[in-house]
Amino acid sequence: MEVVRALRELRDLTAVPALVTSLTDGDAKIREEAIGALVEIYGERERTTPVGRFLDMFSEEYDRASVPPYVEVDPTVHAALLQRLGDEDAAIREEAALALGILDGRSALAGLTSALQDPESDVRGAAATAIGKIGTEKDGQALIPLIGDPAAGVRNRAMQAIGVLRVREAGPALRQLYESNRRRDAGMRALETLSRIGDPAQADLFRELVQDTDVERRRLAVEGLGRVSDPELLPAFKKDYQRERNEELRLAYSFALTLLGDRAFIDTIVLGLPSRLYGNRCRRYILEIGTGLLPDLYPYLNDPDENVRAELCDLLATLGSPARSSACSPDRRPEPQGGGSCQPGGREAEAKGRGELPAGAVTRRPSRGCAPGRSRRCRRERAARDRRRHPGA
Repeated sequence: MEVVRALRELRDLTAVPALVTSLTDGDAKIREEAIGALVEIYGERERTTPVGRFLDMFSEEYDRASVPPYVEVDPTVHAALLQRLGDEDAAIREEAALALGILDGRSALAGLTSALQDPESDVRGAAATAIGKIGTEKDGQALIPLIGDPAAGVRNRAMQAIGVLRVREAGPALRQLYESNRRRDAGMRALETLSRIGDPAQADLFRELVQDTDVERRRLAVEGLGRVSDPELLPAFKKDYQRERNEELRLAYSFALTLLGDRAFIDTIVLGLPSRLYGNRCRRYILEIGTGLLPDLYPYLNDPDENVRAELCDLLATLGSPARSSACSPDRRPEPQGGGSCQPGGREAEAKGRGELPAGAVTRRPSRGCAPGRSRRCRRERAARDRRRHPGA
């Protein structure tokens, strides 16, 4: 055990072969420790709890595999984790499935699909989570039967994964679940998944719920119609946006209108990134729209609000943009011409020369070991600002 822990502390790829060998150790605790160590090394982040809770069931921030884009996982790691899906210890099977999802183990998708039949509900849920992270829409079709799984945790994780993968074939089963549980938690989860799938066959339900008195149902309906991407909705949605007074629904309309092609509404979402109430939702909206939005995001690197700049840099890193290897300094106002404040590295200079980053964007390299897209300095300064603004919180 001490050897494996020492290898974990190395946080270096040279430890990988020995950790792969440790996955076959006769001691279940050593196998578990080795799985966690591999996740830490390749994910470049610290593990403070077992790998199962490390994922927090299904992180909204990391819908897909969590390995940094510039890291390549050794194929022997995926093969060894695939073998652990058949481990005699259910906890090891669960953590191996979660690790495959984190470490982009697409070569093990067939094994993960088989694990959906595991007798242990935690293993089935972990396999569903992993497929949602590394699978395709076709892979996600294997999750549809789990909508009726006897374990609520498995149903919820399957629906989350189905939403991520946009498995439209799940529409009828989800619609039935919603109609049977309209005022229950199961119904709301089904509606959330339907909204995320964006199935045109469910547009009638979304149009009905846009008029609902419940804010959550209205929000999901607006988002669902945005994902359906019917351009005929643009005029009506613009009117609804102007008349809407609820901040949460205005954000949902901005997201839908951006999806429908009016990029001017991204302004509401970007400026909402520092919000303590809705900042995470704004972040998820931008991540979902994806890299096609990058040209519209770069100008905000010169926004006068340092909080907007800081949050945006986290997003650019997560999106894997040309600024992925840099984090903007949240405590420095950008120079109009890019001079005097900072000398960008070669990669940033090349990006600016190609017009991919706006002139004047301030960049620096993040310290190794920080969570992807979020430097320690950024977190400390944001916490300090919150304490100054809300001393009683």
